[in-house]
Amino acid sequence: MSTIVFVDDSSKWTANYKRMLTPYQNELHCVYFEQPEEALEYMSAHPTEVLVCELDLPVMSGPELFEMVDMLSPATVKIGMAQVRNVADTLDMLNQIKIYKLILKPFFLAEDLIVPIRAALNHYNECTKERELQQKVEKKLQILNKETEELLKKMKKKKQGHDRILKAMLGMVEQNLSLPVAEFDPEKKTLVKGYCEELLREFFQYYMYEKKNLIFYLSYLKNKFHFPGKSCNFLIRSKVEGEIPVTVMNRIAYVMFLSGFLCEQCLESYYIENVLGEEEKEYVLHVRYYWTESNYKAMDPKVIKLLQRMVRELEVTLSDRMTDGDGEQGHVMKLYFKKEETL
Repeated sequence: MSTIVFVDDSSKWTANYKRMLTPYQNELHCVYFEQPEEALEYMSAHPTEVLVCELDLPVMSGPELFEMVDMLSPATVKIGMAQVRNVADTLDMLNQIKIYKLILKPFFLAEDLIVPIRAALNHYNECTKERELQQKVEKKLQILNKETEELLKKMKKKKQGHDRILKAMLGMVEQNLSLPVAEFDPEKKTLVKGYCEELLREFFQYYMYEKKNLIFYLSYLKNKFHFPGKSCNFLIRSKVEGEIPVTVMNRIAYVMFLSGFLCEQCLESYYIENVLGEEEKEYVLHVRYYWTESNYKAMDPKVIKLLQRMVRELEVTLSDRMTDGDGEQGHVMKLYFKKEETL
């Protein structure tokens, strides 16, 4: 039942309110006060939906009471009452306070009182729903912000680990390549270092972050290497039935990346065909790529040879076994991956 607090220093008007609202006593819990201080004391201990108050009170005025209620019970909807003879003064008051409705006295029908009260209750309920919705949204935002903070912490920690490993692996690569690149000038050394960084960066994407399936890699690799308008073709066909284990798929996808990366770096145009099949206990990746000598980019042959060696060593390491051979203006190889993860 909704609680309505009335404040009026006139016992005559208070008697009128009681008489008019008697038919609604099952709907409304009405409490009547002649002193504003008593109303404040009551409202401090009892939730109140609507406050109906005479504006012209002798000690604490209606506007002053409303200001106190704003601090004590901000959700309470306020209705002011004023004599018709004091309309000018009342309008001046209204410019200084915030109330939901104004009832002019005298009034003689219960509808003149119950209608604005019901409207105020509807307004209270709507505002309550909005507040509850806002509180739910704010709570969800708080949870989301907390989850985001935790995720950012994890990402930061993972990135720090990623950067440390990347730096360490780059150091090892540079050390292992120190002999073959010793005769390279600074520009060529920088170029080779860039290749190493790209290979390692992609390696981390396949192995250190999200686990993906074949469909993802088909899209990712084609977007990276397949540009028919530039005569750069990167095709993938799968004859595998069922889902490939993610841990094996990572290796297969990275090997496909290596062939695309090698051709992209060395050739103006290329044609690469990746056919993925399976045997009883192994997945088989059959890679064919073709080019002509005139397609080579303007690169130092020693740099190309070093990059080819790096890619081949990675392919050997990632596959369980492989066979390869040069064909006419191209290269063909088969890489085998055990269906059970071995790395």
